[in-house]
Amino acid sequence: MKKVSDLHQEAMGLVDQALVVRLRGEAERAQELLHEAFKKEYEAASLVASELELEPTRSVLYRSAASLALECGEIGEAERLISTALSGYPPEEIAEELRDLLEQVYFERHLKVRGIALNPNEFQLSMSGQAVGLGIANSAQFIERVKNVETMIYRTGERLSGKPFRERGRPEKKQLEELELYISMPRAASFAVSFRIGSGIQMKLPGMDFVEKIIDELFECFDLFNSSKTEPLKEKIRDLPYYRSFLGLARNIAPDGEQIRTVGLTTVRKGSARHVVLTKTRKEVPSAEAAISQKQFGESVQVTGTLLLADARKGKNQIQLIAENGMGYKVHVPEGMMSDIVRPMWELKVIVTGAVKRNIIYLQDIEKASE
Repeated sequence: MKKVSDLHQEAMGLVDQALVVRLRGEAERAQELLHEAFKKEYEAASLVASELELEPTRSVLYRSAASLALECGEIGEAERLISTALSGYPPEEIAEELRDLLEQVYFERHLKVRGIALNPNEFQLSMSGQAVGLGIANSAQFIERVKNVETMIYRTGERLSGKPFRERGRPEKKQLEELELYISMPRAASFAVSFRIGSGIQMKLPGMDFVEKIIDELFECFDLFNSSKTEPLKEKIRDLPYYRSFLGLARNIAPDGEQIRTVGLTTVRKGSARHVVLTKTRKEVPSAEAAISQKQFGESVQVTGTLLLADARKGKNQIQLIAENGMGYKVHVPEGMMSDIVRPMWELKVIVTGAVKRNIIYLQDIEKASE
């Protein structure tokens, strides 16, 4: 057992080193260290493979080795390790964690582009969860995410073009034509479709540099969002309304943890696939306004009601919420949230969270309420 313990400690030490060098931007070295950690943890787990009564040590080692295998891109190895762990008698809590890890393994497979070639102006969206089957998904869960992805594409295009944030109205006609969104038929993965950006004419033309730039920007921002790297994300999206818009849209695209447990994005650059796997749920990512308004105005309140009566005039930006008891509340909406985040919830039952000042709720967050 001493050798097992020593190997495990060495593996964890290598993981810590990998995290440090990754923060320094040394991605390749970090990956090398993770591979070394995986080999040691795999060896440690193998030494107790036949010790079925040695729980929870056996299943913990296998779970750790499988997690490292997944981190290293060794999907098949991760699946075999999880199966070996589950073939024993792991405690129920760890068994549940192993099943969750197995679901991630399957989803990693679904991220791969199967039988099609993604062009530089395309990316694939994959989803898994209770609302998803093989090539089929709950329409509300899918359509809502498509709308948010489309809005995010237009906003990213406007931001990269140096345009001021557009609080009202539709994108310019030229941009609507250049950044028109096309969707493929669903494929029999967890649920996967391809998005193609560009007009019918542009889809035939190579070298769509601006569209590629938009897709790359989306992937970089999603990566920072999913890693909870708030400051680097703010540095990338310096204009506050654009930042509020991106964060709100990203939180709507992210999994809810139940109906949709994982959302993945895949694109291809220089012959290699690039993935972003969104695992953080909306509730795990604070809104852009939560820290700002609470610091200014104090404690938050939460009101459930129907969203009505908007005044989007400059300087106003107010909505009215009619609570379940019939009482009306004025809600101030920060710039960047009215069109993209609030308006799609018009006349729906919502939960509004905000800080109160002079009988006005300053919006921090808004989400659909359960019916």
